[in-house]
Amino acid sequence: MPSRLSRRRFMAASAALAAPYVTKASAAADDAAIGQMLLLGFSGSASDAEGAQNLARHIAAGRAGGACFLGHNTRTQQGIVSLTRLFAAAARQTQPFIAVDQEGGSVQRLGAKNGYTPVPPAQAVAARNSPDGARAIYTGMARELKSAGFNLNLAPVVDLGFEPRNPIVAKWGRAFGKDGATVARYGTAFVAGHRSVGVLTALKHFPGHGSTLVDSHEKPVDLTPTWRADELEPYRQMARTGAIDIVMSGHLAHARLTGGEPATLSRAAIEGVLRRDIGFQGVAMTDDLDMAAIRSAYPLGEAVIRAITAGNDLLLLSNSRTPDPNLPTAMIAAVKDAVASGRLPAGRIEMAAQRIAQLKASV
Repeated sequence: MPSRLSRRRFMAASAALAAPYVTKASAAADDAAIGQMLLLGFSGSASDAEGAQNLARHIAAGRAGGACFLGHNTRTQQGIVSLTRLFAAAARQTQPFIAVDQEGGSVQRLGAKNGYTPVPPAQAVAARNSPDGARAIYTGMARELKSAGFNLNLAPVVDLGFEPRNPIVAKWGRAFGKDGATVARYGTAFVAGHRSVGVLTALKHFPGHGSTLVDSHEKPVDLTPTWRADELEPYRQMARTGAIDIVMSGHLAHARLTGGEPATLSRAAIEGVLRRDIGFQGVAMTDDLDMAAIRSAYPLGEAVIRAITAGNDLLLLSNSRTPDPNLPTAMIAAVKDAVASGRLPAGRIEMAAQRIAQLKASV
């Protein structure tokens, strides 16, 4: 929680934001409460695009809690700003998350191509700068994000970069280091720089993508043969110091940690390892449930229900493979059916709404 917000003001604001959704248990499964859990992608690169207008309507109706920008949404500065303004203005009860992946290096949606300042990859930042120097770099990054209208950066990567053959982390220099302590120091600097200007962050990819030889965008990944226990160390250290806003889980399975399921869908991973063992009680979110790693095994509605049951509060749906203009409505209906049947406890929706409201109150 940023130091500028007192605990009393924080709790008061949180209660006010949560009130429409969680005033009683029976209200916890209404459309607006579930809608707050959906972070949605969209088609279009300017505010007049039909995909953007459609998502704005869903936000206005309470069927979506925010927008996530991908590369195809970030072609020009003018288009980006028009989109963030559209989504911010659409919200009627609480500000939406307006999110983007902005790590630096190969993963930065706002860069030289669209008129923003390019930032080196995490590996280079850590090699050339102290944590204080890194914080200054990431404060500058966050200022540009804030100016462009974003309030959530889906970064930093806190995976460990000890496996040089890794195709998704090491190959692109996305890790701050090879050990948990180094990654925690630079991850904390990244978060602090963003918090200083009012931008939230999401640590990824829990419980660790650094050891794999497979890209989880393409197919499910089994961590069991390669994963190391110190891959949890950044989460432990940063949770202990309060340096986490959101934890994003990956589509990463492990025989013991996740019960063989992808962490995004695993209660053992989210409620067990992340909440009970590590002690993080804030917002947990999924990586994109539209990725082939999940789509190849589960219908999207089933994946959403499993992700909520696992303990996730925020569900990322890029809606990019075959864009569905009615996706939020369909997902809300699926969740409400699961609550009505007793498969999904209504209290799970209530807890998610509370965590999300508290986090939004902190910026």
